[in-house]
Amino acid sequence: MKEREVVVIGGGFSGLMAAIRSARAGKRTALLQYGSGAFPLNSGLIDILGYDREKNEVKNPLEAIKNLPKKHPYHRIGEAAVRSSADFFLKLMEEQGFPYEGSVTAHRHVATAIGTWKPSSLVPASMDLPDLKGKRIIVVDVKGLKDFDGKMAAANLTERVDSVVESTRIELEPVEGRDITLLSCARFMENGGWQKAVEALRPLDAEDVIFLFPQVLGIQGNNVYRALSKALKGSVVETTGMPPSANGMRLRDVLLRAAWSAGVEIVENAHVIGAETEGKTCKYIRVQAGVHEQHYSAERFILATGGFYSGGLYMEDLQKPREVVFDLPVSFDKSHWTDKDFFAEQGFMLTGIATDESLRPVDAMGTVVLDNVRIVGRNLDGYDFCREHSGNGVALSSAYKAATF
Repeated sequence: MKEREVVVIGGGFSGLMAAIRSARAGKRTALLQYGSGAFPLNSGLIDILGYDREKNEVKNPLEAIKNLPKKHPYHRIGEAAVRSSADFFLKLMEEQGFPYEGSVTAHRHVATAIGTWKPSSLVPASMDLPDLKGKRIIVVDVKGLKDFDGKMAAANLTERVDSVVESTRIELEPVEGRDITLLSCARFMENGGWQKAVEALRPLDAEDVIFLFPQVLGIQGNNVYRALSKALKGSVVETTGMPPSANGMRLRDVLLRAAWSAGVEIVENAHVIGAETEGKTCKYIRVQAGVHEQHYSAERFILATGGFYSGGLYMEDLQKPREVVFDLPVSFDKSHWTDKDFFAEQGFMLTGIATDESLRPVDAMGTVVLDNVRIVGRNLDGYDFCREHSGNGVALSSAYKAATF
């Protein structure tokens, strides 16, 4: 039996944040991960709440939480935890040399790959837009790059800003025999290719210029961003990107380093196959590691297995979804599983595990099922993160609260 004070199950964003918070609070913490989470699908932006139920952009995300349905997890997490988790995250990223900007009470806007604006609360430095007044925006279009059209992005931006917007195409070292992907270009930039970009852009460089790059500024930390910012007089800004997300992978890299430095025991390829419970207490979980089965006991277990996306929730048909570790009851509405309107609220997105205000799992009657288990991130019921733009906000704040003693 391996005894720890806290065991976090799942190595995605909420799992890593919970493990870091727990370890920094002095708890002996183990993080069990089976894969690398959904970081390639993660924008790396921390959206607290982008839109209300009528799809209008909210002005103050924290204030707008008050108008969400009672079942929404933010009401269980609480305003204090949302604020504190954001402060914790901003400080952590600053310490790790990967700073973010923003707050939970106002939006910052980032440029998308198609030349529109996206609201977010906490934004990495490479994607944080400077004041556009009196600036020329030059969209950097890499020849042969898939999933990015510089001319289209420039045309769409022209409709949204008063600044002069233009597009320039640069040629980096192509990948022989196939088109360049965002990730292959990001890796090339990280391995010295940024210098070729500087050479190509230098004739256009000036202090009043904003160079808007596709999401290709490396996949580890922000070394490429800092190198470009130092070499060019103009401002360097990056757009969002299509999955796989370079910025999501950067965030994972930074959080893993932060977890190791905090003393988190990270167990890879750890497949949690079940739990032994007694009354309302989980005594231990069963972990398949290679050909051996190991048992982990803990004062607190934090379930961060990612919902349907990452296999934390599973359903063979529309009769009964299941939670795969503790066999917890799953809250769902079979009568409103989908909506014909693609952009309407989708019932399946609201499916998850109901909890009390301490994030302990509860049954349909509201009775706590397991006292020493906490639910975080996409396993929580009652919110459509895609429609309201709240995914990483709920993940961050629920992880912070679950790991706070």
